[in-house]
Amino acid sequence: MKALKSLSILAMAALMCSCSSTGKKPEHKRIAPLPAGIEVNNLKDCTVPAAFTPDSFNWMGGNLTLTVYSQDLYDAVEIEQMQVGDTIIYEGEAKVISNINKGNSGIDINGGLDEGGCCLAPNEGGTYVARNWDDHATYTELGKAEVALAEDFVIIDCGEFPTDPNDTIRTDQKLYIEKQKDTHPDFFSLNTRVTIENGMITEINRKWIP
Repeated sequence: MKALKSLSILAMAALMCSCSSTGKKPEHKRIAPLPAGIEVNNLKDCTVPAAFTPDSFNWMGGNLTLTVYSQDLYDAVEIEQMQVGDTIIYEGEAKVISNINKGNSGIDINGGLDEGGCCLAPNEGGTYVARNWDDHATYTELGKAEVALAEDFVIIDCGEFPTDPNDTIRTDQKLYIEKQKDTHPDFFSLNTRVTIENGMITEINRKWIP
């Protein structure tokens, strides 16, 4: 009898454990862009996506106030392991993943851009990059910074049209920037990269984009 009673108790315990494990809700993950690795208040040696206008230059003080951004990159392992029910932070918004479609050119989440979802593409260094329309990457604003201009800083600038050749401005940078106010004033994260060396801006590079 004791043996039967012990077997009965063990069977009940096993049944309870089985019910508990099958009824357990899956644990969902939160997938966010990788840290930028940039300290906005301590920009020393880096190249950053940036936004500013011709009025952002302080020529008397020899500096430029710019808004600094980071490109949204995701860890490839996290992306490849993501599941329905996980949450992804995309363009600063938390999106619960309802469907995942993996193709040759990347991954569409929640129907992709056409349906208000997300698009991710393989990138170098074991990462995925978030994509928006026209294959542009998405960016996160990190904050504003006031950075000194090197005396010999260079401007490499596109024209207003895709077939225009790039201009390289090594002298009279102030005059060149002032002329942009009425013709081509937009410097922003999609088209502008600012190179900083030893805490000073050495190059502003603006590319033509669609």
